[in-house]
Amino acid sequence: MKVPCPYRRPTWSVESEPLEYEMIVSINVNMAQENNASETATESQAKEHKGSGVAVPSARWYIAECKPTRERTIREMLRKVGYEVYVASQRERHRYQSGNVRIVEHVVLTGRIFVRTEETTLYDILTTFSSVYRFQINRAAMPGKFGHKPFAFVPESDMERLKTMLEKSEKPVVITDANLQLNQAVMVVNGPLSGFNGFFLRKGTSTYIVIKVAIGTNHYAYTEVSVHDIELI
Repeated sequence: MKVPCPYRRPTWSVESEPLEYEMIVSINVNMAQENNASETATESQAKEHKGSGVAVPSARWYIAECKPTRERTIREMLRKVGYEVYVASQRERHRYQSGNVRIVEHVVLTGRIFVRTEETTLYDILTTFSSVYRFQINRAAMPGKFGHKPFAFVPESDMERLKTMLEKSEKPVVITDANLQLNQAVMVVNGPLSGFNGFFLRKGTSTYIVIKVAIGTNHYAYTEVSVHDIELI
């Protein structure tokens, strides 16, 4: 593995406007764990996982915790040395005080990035990049050989679903860990997110459209959709 060179660049973020109708998607991290709460792994835990000898797929999407506002900078640093990295973000129009309008990148999930790599490289990342604090582990799983639980990862299909939502949604996407009370099942039948299944969500006098697909750390990604673009199932 190549030794990365220091790399820094400015970072910024943009505020999103409130939503009226919302659709929620969550991405399932790790196998068949419905309430997959996560905890974090220290460098020493990562080192023990590295030498555990347990067979794992060649590459998975692992969840790295990092310094907020540095997600994009770390992404470029890791990409520069060959890692596949994804930051949950959207392109948005932003108007500055000068009146100029520019398309900017708004990070939706702050303090976390997704790294597609082999498990044996996680310790190298932690020791090489000081801005990467730890990798999340699957708290609901059984402990391994050294008493540590396995690292949490996002299945390929769920990562593609999350990417599609962030890239195709015409409205801002928000990621939250709120405890949602879901109602009737619905399907989106029109628009860029056509095909997603989900539920109604009622909060006070407002009605929201919720799409649930699970997210390992109990987070939900949601975006505004029209009630005319959904039907009951």
